[in-house]
Amino acid sequence: MKNQGNKLMTFRAFSIGFSAALLALACGSDDKNNDSEDKGQGVGAPSTPIDIAPKAETCDDNPLLAGCTPQTPTGTTPRVTPPPGSKTDEADLAKAAAENVLAANCGQCHGSNLTEQSAQAGMNYINDIDKLVETGKIVPLNSAGSRIIQRMVRREMPPVSSGLPAVTDADINTVSQYIDNPRFWPDVAPTGGDCTKDGQLVDFDQLFEDVNDDLRNADDQDQPFFRYISITNRFTAGTCADALDKDRDGLTKMLNMLSVNARVETPVPVNTDETLYRIDLRDFDWDRAISVEGTAFADVWEAIAANNPYAVEFIGDQADDAKADAQTVFPIQFADQMMDVAIIGNLYYAIINVDVNQPLATFISDPVVGLGIDVDQNTLDEEQIRAGTTKSRISRQDRLVQRDDIEVRAGALWQSFDFEDNANESIFEDPFNFTPGGTEAIFTLPNGMLGFIIADAADNIVEDSDILLDTNQNNFRAITSVSCSNCHASGFIPVVDEVRDIAIANARDIGLNRDEVEQLEGIYVSPQEFARQITDDSDQFFKNALQRAELPVQGGDPVSNVFLRFDQDMRIEDAAGDLGLTPSDLLRNLNDLNPVLTTLDGGTIDRDDFTAVFIDSLCVLSTTLENQPDPVVCDAAAAALAQ
Repeated sequence: MKNQGNKLMTFRAFSIGFSAALLALACGSDDKNNDSEDKGQGVGAPSTPIDIAPKAETCDDNPLLAGCTPQTPTGTTPRVTPPPGSKTDEADLAKAAAENVLAANCGQCHGSNLTEQSAQAGMNYINDIDKLVETGKIVPLNSAGSRIIQRMVRREMPPVSSGLPAVTDADINTVSQYIDNPRFWPDVAPTGGDCTKDGQLVDFDQLFEDVNDDLRNADDQDQPFFRYISITNRFTAGTCADALDKDRDGLTKMLNMLSVNARVETPVPVNTDETLYRIDLRDFDWDRAISVEGTAFADVWEAIAANNPYAVEFIGDQADDAKADAQTVFPIQFADQMMDVAIIGNLYYAIINVDVNQPLATFISDPVVGLGIDVDQNTLDEEQIRAGTTKSRISRQDRLVQRDDIEVRAGALWQSFDFEDNANESIFEDPFNFTPGGTEAIFTLPNGMLGFIIADAADNIVEDSDILLDTNQNNFRAITSVSCSNCHASGFIPVVDEVRDIAIANARDIGLNRDEVEQLEGIYVSPQEFARQITDDSDQFFKNALQRAELPVQGGDPVSNVFLRFDQDMRIEDAAGDLGLTPSDLLRNLNDLNPVLTTLDGGTIDRDDFTAVFIDSLCVLSTTLENQPDPVVCDAAAAALAQ
């Protein structure tokens, strides 16, 4: 990882390593204090005024704050924190975070400070993930099949009879995301076994044959709207068909989180192994024209293909038939290759109908193409809720979270405001007026899925953030929307408000009159009410959408899981899958390809290096096929490499 020399504003070092990619709406906030009493008082009521702006916690107070080293669970051997930028810090920090969750929630009965005799069921290693894997209680890359996760999700652990609170969704996700992250288990084959063998092959001829078989059964008026998304590259790379459910889930979620249609839709499998899927552009409103950074596209599919370096036009009898019927030169794209470009940056914003040329405030207020929310009026009318904190665990500065109803349709907007060091802003001194250093917006799409926007201090909509960090990215910058989706795999995340009691206790000192105190009490609600609203929004919109899409509502995010796996260094099996041939065939032909690929003989290659020579390699290796890349495309690729 690249070591950042600057402070990266309010988020320092490796705080987000504790949940792999903490960011956006109070991600990682402590929601265990939601049962605290609401102690709001009237003006002049407190007998002992407290500090207006409390001192932010230190690492001694809370070791999960930004820049602090991982907390070591009681009874375990202290970990050595690797130096920033090392290869192991991301995995070690995420593992420590998962073990901390297990120790905090289950350590009383199963902690390593207990003996086998005193521990419940003789299990005294709850905070030792390696031991949990060894004993089969955690299945790497399969959180849904892991006994630990299953029992927490079903609220069996801790048992109700123990009197202990249920494990929060945020905590379950921290463990699930560690289990499911392919970067943390490089030597583990996906559940379902290793199917690497010659004969498990779907080449481009087979793909076009399957597409044409499906198109022949379609009505003429539907054919121009049919497109095909494949995960056969993963199958050809050696992953068993029954081990590709994460890829299937990632495909389904990607389609719906990029949809502006009010319905949730699922892709239709068109082959026996369910590795090739048909979509109808109209199901996701992808048949509309969009513009990306000044370039106009006939529809969303064409915009994705234009940004996808793996989208190649083929020619040949079957390819030509498919292109003619579907009326596109790209009737097929691969799911992970699409995801690598479509869920990030300005292409993502264009697909979900967010105009990056306007400020975030305009999108929020616009009743035609935006959300139609009058945020200022909602504040005056006490139609919004807020929570402010110094304990977000990803910022040493004050952070404010705010919710408003979407006015143009059912849904909710949650915004998180972060503050820069040099702005010296304090929501404790002025709980109504503040100048954020950056904003993160999460809003429900028409189908209930979540949309994400990052804005800078000037309210400009941006692709990534130097305030929010994602250790999964080489430069640590959080990227819309993959970083946000990873953090919010189960919906919105609670935060416990500190502003209300402090501001009311010091109302006279900070100049609040009685009306403003009443307004403050109406907006800065109790932790219980705030948590209820978080749960209601997550359940009513996001989890409901996941269920309608037949996706798991718990565990790691399948979209970010596929995205991160795709971006890993590639083995020869991965390269062969993308090129549409068996690993042994690729190995035999390595000497005919660009020398950069020779590292695949026993080693790996960086994804970006492979992408640079992909089309040229595909052109060389496809000469035996009936359908081949367009020679014009091949000539252009060869010329580009020759420069």
